[in-house]
Amino acid sequence: MQIKVLTSVEEARSIVDDVAVLFRICFDRELDHQRWAQYYFLNPYGDPLITLGYSDDGVLIGHSGMVAQKLLANDGTEYPYCLSISLMVAPQHRGFANFYKLFSAAISAARSRGVPFLLSFPNANSFLVLKHSFGWRELVESELYDWQPDQPPLPTASILPLERFRLGDEIVHPSDATYYQWRSYASPYQAELVNDRLAIIYKLPDDGTLTVLDLQTEWPDCSSRDLGALVTHTGAKRVRMSGVHARAAGFDLANITRCSDYRLRLCYLPLTSDPPPMRFSLLLSDIF
Repeated sequence: MQIKVLTSVEEARSIVDDVAVLFRICFDRELDHQRWAQYYFLNPYGDPLITLGYSDDGVLIGHSGMVAQKLLANDGTEYPYCLSISLMVAPQHRGFANFYKLFSAAISAARSRGVPFLLSFPNANSFLVLKHSFGWRELVESELYDWQPDQPPLPTASILPLERFRLGDEIVHPSDATYYQWRSYASPYQAELVNDRLAIIYKLPDDGTLTVLDLQTEWPDCSSRDLGALVTHTGAKRVRMSGVHARAAGFDLANITRCSDYRLRLCYLPLTSDPPPMRFSLLLSDIF
């Protein structure tokens, strides 16, 4: 495998079609061109960092993306990092040697740029290799759950926009207009206060699944009622959330439905430092 590292928007634009072919081969679905543009052409937090692997005859067979982002503390302290995404090798070229060469080059490129740490939400196929071969460490592991009200639709008492696009006082993603516009480019997000109790950030795609990205409440006994009111307000078919957020909302995980066997993992790799203690939000992920 021959390695090439791209570090500019112009270079990233030049290989979109080749990456789309590789993505289709690896995942049997189409590349989301809006998200590609969001991560690499329109990113306000840094230039692209894309590592490519080519066969001896010049065919693209491997890809690893690093998306520049930052965490932000309430006092304004910034923690820049890269989110590792879309690690893939064409099936006929898969094997530990190619995988290791490709991802080692991607990590080295991030280190050369001065990135202090990496975050990732690896799938089941890559998680063990990242953990045992590259030293990645887990921050959060959780299942996903689906929930529907077990009673007739509830009337909406109050739905108000939140003043900022973040919850809590912990270190987490930025909350300004720049971040909101960038993060919402491919999929609009909502940040609302339901019934003066449940603060929630969510998205609602066309399939009617209201996906909870973050939530906070001091009244967990009322969460079913508040989420039910939000379902009525939005017309959603179901609510999907991580186990972390389900517990924060006061749900007993034994009494709600697992969403397939998918396991959500947030992992990190320190390059020059560990990440700071942070609030868990699915806005940190490239998956949601």
